[in-house]
Amino acid sequence: MNSRRLKILWMPLAVVTAAATVAACTSSAGSSSGGKGNATATFTSIGYVTEITPGAPMNPFNATNNVFPSYDSMELAWNAGTAANPNQELPGLASSWTVSPDGTQVTVHLQSGAKWSDGKPVTATDVRDSAAIWIVMGQAPGLASVTVDNPTTATFNEITGVHSNTFEQIIGAASSTAAGTGQWIVPSFEYGKLLPASIWSTIAASEGKGAAATTAQTALTSLGKTITAYAPPTDISAGPFYIKRLNNSSALLVKNPDFYAASNVHIGQVIMDHYSGNSQITDYLQSGTLDAAPFVALNTSASAEAKTAGNKLVVEPTLTQAALVFDENIAPYNNVKVRQALAYVINRPQVQQVGEPVTGTADTTIAGVANAAVPGYLNTQQQSALNPYAPSTATATSMLKGAGFTQKGGNWYLPNGKPWTINIPVPAGFADWLSASSAIKSELTSFGIPTTISGEGQWPQYQTTMFGGKYPIGWWITGIFTDGAHAFGRIYGTYDGYVNSTNGSDARFPSGTNTSDNFINSPSTVAVPGLGTVNPGQLTAQLSQLSLTTSTGKAQAVQIGGELVRAINYEVPVIGLWDYTDNQFVNDKHFTDWPTNPNVVVQDPGVWMAEGYVQPS
Repeated sequence: MNSRRLKILWMPLAVVTAAATVAACTSSAGSSSGGKGNATATFTSIGYVTEITPGAPMNPFNATNNVFPSYDSMELAWNAGTAANPNQELPGLASSWTVSPDGTQVTVHLQSGAKWSDGKPVTATDVRDSAAIWIVMGQAPGLASVTVDNPTTATFNEITGVHSNTFEQIIGAASSTAAGTGQWIVPSFEYGKLLPASIWSTIAASEGKGAAATTAQTALTSLGKTITAYAPPTDISAGPFYIKRLNNSSALLVKNPDFYAASNVHIGQVIMDHYSGNSQITDYLQSGTLDAAPFVALNTSASAEAKTAGNKLVVEPTLTQAALVFDENIAPYNNVKVRQALAYVINRPQVQQVGEPVTGTADTTIAGVANAAVPGYLNTQQQSALNPYAPSTATATSMLKGAGFTQKGGNWYLPNGKPWTINIPVPAGFADWLSASSAIKSELTSFGIPTTISGEGQWPQYQTTMFGGKYPIGWWITGIFTDGAHAFGRIYGTYDGYVNSTNGSDARFPSGTNTSDNFINSPSTVAVPGLGTVNPGQLTAQLSQLSLTTSTGKAQAVQIGGELVRAINYEVPVIGLWDYTDNQFVNDKHFTDWPTNPNVVVQDPGVWMAEGYVQPS
C-alpha cells in the first residue's frame, strides 16, 4: 500500500452516562516536564496524507489540500485505535465531553486557553460552524444540529428517531481513511462567511422528504462545492504549528505560540518534504534525512537499508487488511462455489510474502476482519470450525467441475462454454498490491485461468470506477475500524448497497445508482452451514444499535459479530490476503523520547508533540 495512513483518522467520543465526564489525558506521558525544548529545533518529516500540491488550498475540506493533520489541522479528539475499546481516545481541541443517558446528545468542552494562530480564541461557534460543514460534506450522518451552550461548550444533537451507538464517533470522525479526511475544526471568522444564515434550517429540510427536501439537498450540494474550492489566504491553525511558507518541494511550519499545550512542544519548526510515492519515501529513509516517516511498504532489503541509515521502527498495531473483493452482480462471481474455489487456488501466505513481506501477516482464514479481531467474536472451538481455505488446487478443481465449469487444453471454460479470464485492477501508488497481483496472476494462470493486471488511476478514481460496477474482481481494504458495525460495514454496509447501515436501516440500493456505492452485491440472505439463514446487512445494521456500555449489549455484539464472521467465511465476498502492521520509522539522529504508549503511538507526530513527546537530542 502507499504511504497514506492506514490508521483511523476519526475520533470516537466515549459512551458514558450523563453524569460521567471524560477528562483529558495529561501530557505527563511525555517528557514535557523539565525537557530540553529548543525553539530553533527543526523536525523533518512527510505529511501522512498531504503530498503538497501546487495551487491546492490550505483548506482541510478540499480533497487535494495543503494542510497537515495534527500539526495545523485539529479534531476534537484522536482515536486511540484499541480493539478492546473502540471508544477510547485522546483529547484534541476538546478537553472533555459528556453524553446523555440515551446517547443522542454529546456535550463537548473545549480546551482552556485554546486559540487560533492569529491569537483569537477557539469557540463553540467555531465548533458549530465546522459541524455544519461536516454535514454539507456528507461526513456526519445522523447529526441534526449543534447548539452553542456557552463560548467554550457545544452540544451535538442526533436526528430524532435515527439513533446509532456510533453517534459519538460520527461527530468527530469522517469515514474516509485513504484520503485522510477528518472532522476538522476550522475558524468561524474564516469559514462562517461561506455559510448562509439559514444553514441549519436547510440541513433540517434536507433530512425530510418531497420537493422541499430535494431543494435543500441541491442547495447543500452546491454549497459543498463552494466550501471545497475556498482558499484561505493564510493558514489559521489551532494546532501546535501553522504553515509559514509552502512551495512545490516542501512546507515550513512554525510553532504556534497560542496552541493550548504550547509548553509541551519542544520543537520550533517542522519541514514537510514533498513526496510522490513509495520510491521517494524509500530514498529519504535510505539517506536518513527524515526524523520521522509514515508507513510505507518496503521489501526486506529496503527495510534493512533504512535501518542501516539510523532509522528504527515504531510499530503500530492495526486491524486493517488487504483483500480481493468480488462484484457478485457479475457472473461467474455470483456463484459461491466459484468464490470459494478461488480462495483455494490463491496461496495467501505466498502472496503476502511477495506483496507485504515486512509489514504484513498472512490472513489465517477468511473472516472479513483481521486475524487479531476474530477471537473477539468466536471462542477457540468456533474458530477451529472456520474453513481455513488451505491452498488446494484439487479441491478447487472439484468445486468448479461441480459448478459446470470445464477444462480444455489446461484452461478453464465457463458453464456457457466461453473462456474464463480474469483481470486484476490495481490503483496507482499501491506498490504492494501490484507486487501481490503478480503472484496472484501467476497462481491463477498456472491453474488454468489466464490472468492480466491493469494499472488504474489514483485511489479516488479507482473507487469511482469500482462503484460503477466495472471491476468483477478488485483490491479492497477490509477491517479498518475498531468497532464491529463499521468493520463489517466495509463489506455489508454502504458498499453492499445498504442505506446508512450504521443507523439500523437495512434498506438497500441496487447496483449502478447515483445514490449508492454498491459494488459488492452480495445476496440479502445467506444459508450458512451449521448456522442457518442469516441476513448480513441487517445484522451489520443491528450492531450499530447495541449499547456497548452494558453487558447485554456487549454479549449481543459478540454474537452478531460471530455470525457475520461465519457468514463471510462461507460466502467469501472477499479474500483477505494479509493484515497490516503499521510500521513507522523514526531516527534518533536529532530527536529522542519517542512515544511508547500504544494509544499515542497510533497518532500522527503532531499529537506526539502535543502530548509532550519528541525532544531534541
